[in-house]
Amino acid sequence: MSQNAPPFTAAILKEWLAGTVLPFWESTGFDSRNGAFFEQLNLDGTVSPEDYTRVRVQARQIYVYAHAETLGLSTGGLARAQDAFTFLQRHAWDDSGGGWFQRLRRDGQPLDRTKDLYDHAFVLLALAWLYRAGGDEGVLAAARKTVAFLDESLRLERGGAFDGYAEHRAEGAAQLPARRRQNPHMHLFEALLALHEATGGAEWLERAVALRGLFDARFFSAASGQLAEFFDADWRETPVDGSFIREPGHHFEWVWLLHRYGQLSGDDSVVPAMEGLFAWAWAKGIDRRAEGIFGAYDAIDPDGRVLQGGSKRLWPQTEALKACLALAERSGHAEAAAGISPLLQSFFDHFAGLDHALWRDQFDGEGTMIAKAVPASSLYHLFLAMAEVLRAWPTLPASRRAV
Repeated sequence: MSQNAPPFTAAILKEWLAGTVLPFWESTGFDSRNGAFFEQLNLDGTVSPEDYTRVRVQARQIYVYAHAETLGLSTGGLARAQDAFTFLQRHAWDDSGGGWFQRLRRDGQPLDRTKDLYDHAFVLLALAWLYRAGGDEGVLAAARKTVAFLDESLRLERGGAFDGYAEHRAEGAAQLPARRRQNPHMHLFEALLALHEATGGAEWLERAVALRGLFDARFFSAASGQLAEFFDADWRETPVDGSFIREPGHHFEWVWLLHRYGQLSGDDSVVPAMEGLFAWAWAKGIDRRAEGIFGAYDAIDPDGRVLQGGSKRLWPQTEALKACLALAERSGHAEAAAGISPLLQSFFDHFAGLDHALWRDQFDGEGTMIAKAVPASSLYHLFLAMAEVLRAWPTLPASRRAV
């Protein structure tokens, strides 16, 4: 790590977000002609030429700027978020069959009419925060309409009990035979918690409780502390390219989500799962080699063997930081608290910089940057992690915060 990097304080990070990152992505990162956010930028910060956007990217950017509005970090971002929501309503909602299309041209013409669970989870997250920021009842109505589509078209049952959701549905076809994943269910859990927090409605928390049950029953092994990723139709874990996959970033993400669930529900039974997930991912999923980039690997196997060449994307680093903050806040977890400063230092040494608004999205195992563009989708991870630093970090004892 750099020996000359400035010390990190909440004030420095807040100024970076409010003064550099958010203004850049609401201006350069926004397509004023079509009223939506760009999918990605070139490495030099210029607009990338591809003529498409994914609905999930619009939803993530809407979330970022709505949340930023509630924190007083953006003066013009809420209007951009509202414009992007109008763009989605106009072009991405299927008026005949319900649900949100997956991919559009920049002008809004649908390119892929698949209805994907992952996308719908992020639309719901966006709507939760847009409602919280602006109080528009039409936004809440759109959330209810989205959940109704999920219930009618993707919800699955086994023996009369909730069994998660199908991955997606294509236009004119039954549910596609796709590998099942924990990931979209995790983000739906996140969105439901956000809707509960935004509205106070018990219905959203009740739905989150059902997904927490799916986490306990299908995704997480309390005995090993591991989170499985991919399954067949009967929730039997399946390999990918010959290996069972463990993503440290998702272990860390669930730590934070269970913490939020516990805060909102008052359910302290989340602590053993939080600690188990963190212990395994922190021990097995962090690169501590002297020649490596300190931080979370993209993928490992159940024995801790590094997969995908030891690559590291930006998003697992932000999730590791959120997990450390969550455990430090909940219980004063010493190892998690001690991880906050090194993760921040490594993040700004390698993935981002306090003097600009771009990021280096992925490195290989040797520390060479391999990202070919700056994906807008990563702002969701970066912003939420920094928002959590601003919220939770100053409340921790100084001995746990020093860089």
